[in-house]
Amino acid sequence: AARVAAGVGRSAFAARSSPHMKLTTNMLDYSFGLQDPDIPVPGSPAPDDPPLPFEISAEQVRALKEDGVVHIKGVLTPEWLEYMRQTTTWQIDHPHMWASPGVVSGLYDYIQRNVWSTNSAFSRFMYHSPVATILAKLGETDEVRVSTDLLMVNPNKGFKWHQDNQNGPVSHHDSLRFWVTLDDTPPDHGAPVFLKRSHMNKCVGDDKVFVDLTEGDLPEFTELLEFRPRAGDMIVWHPRAIHKIDGPTSQDWGTRLRRVLGGTVIIGEAPYVGEGKALFSDLGKHTFKNGDPLRGPLFPRIYPSSVPEERAARDRGECTRTVEGVLRLMSNMWASAGEMLSFANVVNPSKAKEANVGGEGDAAAMEPAAKETAAAGSP
Repeated sequence: AARVAAGVGRSAFAARSSPHMKLTTNMLDYSFGLQDPDIPVPGSPAPDDPPLPFEISAEQVRALKEDGVVHIKGVLTPEWLEYMRQTTTWQIDHPHMWASPGVVSGLYDYIQRNVWSTNSAFSRFMYHSPVATILAKLGETDEVRVSTDLLMVNPNKGFKWHQDNQNGPVSHHDSLRFWVTLDDTPPDHGAPVFLKRSHMNKCVGDDKVFVDLTEGDLPEFTELLEFRPRAGDMIVWHPRAIHKIDGPTSQDWGTRLRRVLGGTVIIGEAPYVGEGKALFSDLGKHTFKNGDPLRGPLFPRIYPSSVPEERAARDRGECTRTVEGVLRLMSNMWASAGEMLSFANVVNPSKAKEANVGGEGDAAAMEPAAKETAAAGSP
């Protein structure tokens, strides 16, 4: 397969000679370690400068609390939007080793977790854009930290009704999910759809991903909220909110793009809850035990400002995946087998009931790389 030829400030796939060409799976083309595209940050902020301000209304806070999701329009200025498009284009043209699971799975044209830890341009976006301010105001907190982020380009198969689960070693009640889009929603697919107030359901367990809307108390949640965000908009939701996104029927976006930076943030003071869990978002070197304060360079503060010592650790390459972290993940795989099965069902909905009833189904056959991509979460 051929590499993507990405253009800055326009459809990054427009230069492809064929609309069906994917990123290469040649391991020699991937980069390792830290990356820095050296793209000027809008406004030229100093390293210690706080994130940009942004007004959030009481109605928007209410919508998140009561509906489980809120659409914030016009988050990125034209300058920030162009910065993120250039950064994403550069990343696609210089794929990182940690993007290879998504390339292998085919679920996305490009996907990379914890891109803040390897690409300095994404970390600067988290430090200085208005995103951290918005999350702090919506979460009504005086501190926000990154649990995990996820760069996603073109979900080819979409994701059926599910609850996000790979949020890092933080509980659903101490975190928020976010999604910043760099492109307008296409007219016939790609729109995030949420089940209004479903974050209040009592039947979906914390380790569940795939959900059946006919089970438990989910039939009580009948109203759908469909969002068609424009480039530069942001969606924020409670991690327990049930939602889906439909990809193109052809499972190929052609020359279209849907570039998104999403992820999970830690709201206020929260304990580490990652022991015994297979978390693709928690592969750094650490000695955290359940109940320990969830803070430090692996989970960097972005509001009210970044922390110099945490930035320095990131810049030394101390926040990326490690052999120790991968071994911890593998040791926890069996304990999280039910969760892995549920990941598989999100992208294999036709087999979901069969898999839930008895056999190990597709999840048993899935390689860890594909599991990570299935667990990526969407929109």
